[in-house]
Amino acid sequence: MSINWGLVFTSVLAIVVELGLPITLAILAVKWLKVSGWVVVTGVLTFLGSQVVHLPLLAGINLLFVKNILPLPPTSLLPLFNAITAGVLAGLCEETARLVGFKALKKKGLPFNSGLALGVGHGGLESAIVGFIVLTSFISNVVSPSALTAATFWSTPITTPLAGAVERISAVSAHLFMSLLVWKAVANRNYLWFVLAIAYHTQIDFVTVYMSQSGASTWAIEGALSIFLVADVFFLWRFWVTERAKEKAIAEAEIIPTAE
Repeated sequence: MSINWGLVFTSVLAIVVELGLPITLAILAVKWLKVSGWVVVTGVLTFLGSQVVHLPLLAGINLLFVKNILPLPPTSLLPLFNAITAGVLAGLCEETARLVGFKALKKKGLPFNSGLALGVGHGGLESAIVGFIVLTSFISNVVSPSALTAATFWSTPITTPLAGAVERISAVSAHLFMSLLVWKAVANRNYLWFVLAIAYHTQIDFVTVYMSQSGASTWAIEGALSIFLVADVFFLWRFWVTERAKEKAIAEAEIIPTAE
């Protein structure tokens, strides 16, 4: 089996993005934004905590359908039902975990930069996990593949790994945005922002699951997610500008004029 060097290149590039992006953002959060590393770690813990609840909850609901305790929806409606269920559960579990994280941080979680840093930890861990899985799969296929897995791997289109990298960029940007929504709920004591975070998270997962189960191509799904990516970047920028302006105004108001 000949080596597909194009696939090797795109696979390595995807792994670098999936593993390097969260590491880079974590360093920037601590060194540039001057946020305590504990805020990033709290973000990591919120992701782990959300999955401790989320995964068993999904398994439990699935078991209820398998045991016929709950009636299955018609086959034609399964993609829609699964997308709604997956979206709502992900939104509730992850955004609630973020809320608990900000509450646990107390004053450390109130600065705007902490809102970003917690998102870095939360979304960064998810990206790192995906990157590690892709890395181990890549190594196993290159170093000691079976004949079947080797044939399957080397016939993969070279653009496929890049889709995974694009997905992680979209996902991390979404986690940053949703973390800021939850941060605003806590910092401003207005929990409509928390509800908005759940709704936004639900929408992203709904689109991903529905398109996937409806037979959409990988790049069609990434194309849809790119719309969220553009929205994430825009609103992150708007939050950045607004909060920096607020901080500047507060700093100027606190300056006591020197007596002449």
